[in-house]
Amino acid sequence: MVKPKNILIFEPDASGHHAGYLYHLIINFLQNDYSYKLIVLVSPDFVEKHPQILQKTISTSVQWVKFSETEFTEWQAPKSVFKRSVFEWKLFCQYAKQHNAVLGFCMYIDYLQLAILSQSPHPCPISGILFRPTLVNYTATTWKEKLNYWRKNITLKYFVKNKNVDSLFNLDAYATQFIQQNWHTDKVKFLPDPVQVYASKRTPEEVKKMLGIEENRKVFLIFGFLDSRKGISEILEAVAAISREKSQKGCLLIVGPWEENERKLFEIQLPKIKQKTDFQIIIKDTFIKDEDIQQYFKVTDFALALYHKHFGMSAIMVRAAAAQKPIIAHNFGLMGKIVSENDLGITINNDLKDKIELLLETRNSIGNKVKMKAFAELNQAENYARVILDHFEAVSS
Repeated sequence: MVKPKNILIFEPDASGHHAGYLYHLIINFLQNDYSYKLIVLVSPDFVEKHPQILQKTISTSVQWVKFSETEFTEWQAPKSVFKRSVFEWKLFCQYAKQHNAVLGFCMYIDYLQLAILSQSPHPCPISGILFRPTLVNYTATTWKEKLNYWRKNITLKYFVKNKNVDSLFNLDAYATQFIQQNWHTDKVKFLPDPVQVYASKRTPEEVKKMLGIEENRKVFLIFGFLDSRKGISEILEAVAAISREKSQKGCLLIVGPWEENERKLFEIQLPKIKQKTDFQIIIKDTFIKDEDIQQYFKVTDFALALYHKHFGMSAIMVRAAAAQKPIIAHNFGLMGKIVSENDLGITINNDLKDKIELLLETRNSIGNKVKMKAFAELNQAENYARVILDHFEAVSS
């Protein structure tokens, strides 16, 4: 019997979306018949935080490997982005060589580009997911932003052309097309955003009752890990500026665990906001399991995704589209482009208060439900996994 070839998946980060991306990849691998074996390298922290993922992926075709506590402590130590990427690259090389990998796949390759270009040797061809290209749909205004823009894009061009780079999987379809057409390479492939949408266990009426949402109020949802990127202060200020009469028609539903500093800022700001508005404000301060997420999108009227100068995608867009609910995003970057071109909702440009007032008053439908459905179906977890796993099969055969 021929021994299956090893593909090393490298994921040192256990926070945020990282676990979900890894889980969807492995679970879809196990549901299909592939000829290779996955070696999954994670931190001890990942094993502690996500034991259920390891339990659900027990198989002779998947080998979980965690780097040592000493290596994890060193990884956590404060250092510059470049020094951290060099450390990660050396860690990756050590385990790729140890497990005789035919391909190394970095789940978040953005910060590793300079290290891969400048360090040697390469134990195997390299691949990975590129989350934040800034090639198209981004306007750099300050000199610092312009410098960063050119630095990132020049680095990416050299990286794509590097002989040791097998392929890159990119969540930005517009950037993928730009690279293919202008850099004359097929190394970069578009990757759907993996979102597993589970059917709601409760009816919208039951969820509204559970949350205490008052009747005849339009619900604006902020969902996810609640940190400074979410634009919560901006949203509260817009809500406070709306007249009391109009604000009686709105409800702001904030769902998810807080980043500690953002929680403190919110707690300072909230009493002042409540003195100025009759907007109902409901907070559900807890981590929401994947199986329970969609019920919050089902009861909302508008999903808020007001990330400040965000350079990538967001699962919130997919979940809103799956629930057939319009999204509100800044007229910036990939998210703004997708919302506008796919008619998924509305974009704002320093006019959030006006747009909220408009939505409180309008009876017209916002967004194209046919396009919402198509967008949600494209970004299913199985589509994301198939793109990567089929490429692994081609490389290892």
